[in-house]
Amino acid sequence: MTTDRFTSSLALFDPKLAIRDLIAGARRPALWIAFASDEIQQRYRRSRLGFAWIVISYVIFVATISLFFGNFSDLGHKYFTVYVAVNFAIFMFLMGNVTDGCAVFKVAKTWIKSAPLPHSIYVFKSIARSLFVFGINFVVAIVILFLFGYSLHPVALLAVPAFLVLLINAVFVQTTFGYIAARYPDVDHLIQSLMRILYFTTPVLWVRDEHTAPGLRTTISELNPFTHALEIFAAPIMGNTPDPKSWVIMGILTVVMFVATVCMAGASHRRLAYWV
Repeated sequence: MTTDRFTSSLALFDPKLAIRDLIAGARRPALWIAFASDEIQQRYRRSRLGFAWIVISYVIFVATISLFFGNFSDLGHKYFTVYVAVNFAIFMFLMGNVTDGCAVFKVAKTWIKSAPLPHSIYVFKSIARSLFVFGINFVVAIVILFLFGYSLHPVALLAVPAFLVLLINAVFVQTTFGYIAARYPDVDHLIQSLMRILYFTTPVLWVRDEHTAPGLRTTISELNPFTHALEIFAAPIMGNTPDPKSWVIMGILTVVMFVATVCMAGASHRRLAYWV
């Protein structure tokens, strides 16, 4: 019986199906953009301030952190405020992709059970929604940067390929965690707990360059993939050249996540409708 179960599972495993699904979903941007737009409108439909709440919550956070922690940085209060503004914007995008990924298929279970759409449609929809919020927050971050007397240097162009890498990883992360959480619901709770830890071990509330002394804190931070994701994107915006090590780590992580996505989707694609 064990052999028959293994043979059945092996027969359902199709890595090519995972790649075809991603390509099919990517070719239908009008559909997942429409889904994302509808979700965003539903979220703020009955609110008087609407999308302004995105800006308000973001500014309140940056202002509060700057007020209470700005004096602890040796780099100056203004620099710390801009640092938090830029890093928090991209951190929320990254964190949202992980947490949303755990629920990406569960919230779309009605569509998954009733419509033969590529599963990646729901992943792209989720990322498009996150991109909307990130876009607003990032514009505010750039405004804060200019208001505090800083400017964008040519090195800021390095943030463009960095963000493309983060977008690609967002697709892989949401797809992988989406299938895993659909099969094992406890994973969602585990990720929620881990995100609270990553919030403090990622250089958002503190400046990475000021905490480079060898030790457990530095080791944990360097093992955190969010640290390197922020480095390759936020450092150029702040006028600094990213740490080459962070680029290497993100390159390796991208390959690992691609393999994980192909394997996980290849093994789970045909079972998803039964799991959700």
